Amino acid sequence: MSPLIVGCIGFLFLMFLMSMGMPIAFAFMASGLLGITYLSGIKAALFAFGHISYHWSTVYVFICVPLFIFMGFMFSRCGVARELYMVANKWVGRLPGGLGLATVGGCGLFAAVTGSSAAQAASMSAIVYPEMRRYNYDKRLAVGAIAAGGTIGIMIPPSVGFIIYSLMTEASIGELFMAGLIPGIREVILYSITIVILVKMRPDLAPLSPDPVPWKEKILSLKDVWPALITFLVVLGGIYLGVFTPVAAAGIGAAMAILITFTMRRLTWRILVECMLSSTRVTAMIFLLIMGAMVFNTFLAMSNLPQALSEILGGINSKALLIAIILIIYFPLGALMDTTSMFVLTVPLYLPTLIANDINLLWFGVLAVRCSEIGLISPPVGMNVYIVKGMVKDVSLEEAFEGVIPFLITDTFILALLALFPQLSLFIPNLMW
Repeated sequence: MSPLIVGCIGFLFLMFLMSMGMPIAFAFMASGLLGITYLSGIKAALFAFGHISYHWSTVYVFICVPLFIFMGFMFSRCGVARELYMVANKWVGRLPGGLGLATVGGCGLFAAVTGSSAAQAASMSAIVYPEMRRYNYDKRLAVGAIAAGGTIGIMIPPSVGFIIYSLMTEASIGELFMAGLIPGIREVILYSITIVILVKMRPDLAPLSPDPVPWKEKILSLKDVWPALITFLVVLGGIYLGVFTPVAAAGIGAAMAILITFTMRRLTWRILVECMLSSTRVTAMIFLLIMGAMVFNTFLAMSNLPQALSEILGGINSKALLIAIILIIYFPLGALMDTTSMFVLTVPLYLPTLIANDINLLWFGVLAVRCSEIGLISPPVGMNVYIVKGMVKDVSLEEAFEGVIPFLITDTFILALLALFPQLSLFIPNLMW
């Protein structure tokens, strides 16, 4: 049997294991080790496993991952996420669909201090959904706004998705962070417009809040934004100005999270330990995914499948068509696996083709993250939808997916804008040098 056929069988076997419910990291490892064993023997498989596990667990840039995750957990656990939502609610709560707008706005603000869409969706579900139901908001609109708003967490920096993409492509983490800033803000704006249009068409979806907020209270509420704002400006400003590296920025952000929450008198030893343990668990899961995926990618490289795919894609003369094909492949993958798994599986396959066709890796990174965001709320396995459904008990899965459909339409429009106008992603990175 030719190595290429073995590679195809191995890929199908991976999909089979995942469809059977095996954890993705172990599915990667099992498929990769079996494939390497078949092609080169058990000694080669064990050597590859040991070498890859050691190499990818000692990559210096990976220090960013646990530090940014820890920063997000600290701010979430100490109530900063709730305050950001309340500030947004006071400013836009009286507009049509005001609580929905506050949800999306709060997600945008919270995204500035967390790099995880899953954490953001879970946090906002607990904070926002009871409030929206208290004012008789439609369940589907509420769930849709929370699930879609949660995806912003991996576009607005700091983003774990961009860190993983950077490791796969060797693109600058700092430039990727800056590339995601304008697209992330645009998502907040267009999601908000979507909610306003829905409520204008059907006012019964979101009754007007009966509690007007005086201007004085609105202005005073801005003081609650300072923890996230200062952290965001220091971390992103330092990277943009070249004051410190992304790894140093992650350390400074984590230290600021401790200092700020301590200054606010919200930090206790229990919260600190809980956040450290939670960050360790999430980081371990990400590392395990990367190790498993890289074992599988080693098997694919031995089977010559990436080279064959590169030759097929290299025969496409149109860059636009090439990008379209890759992005179309991303849609079902994004619905079946998380961003980390998707990137470590696919980027090594596409990278030679992207480089050969002189496609800007920063721009493609933003497009890839955008596709993964769409996948997070796409049926049948939109992870954010399942997270929100797990947090709220009075919504069926069918209602939850119905609620995200308008946002999926908006997502497609946003992706088209980013694909047609690369400067939306590259404007700020181009100013850095």
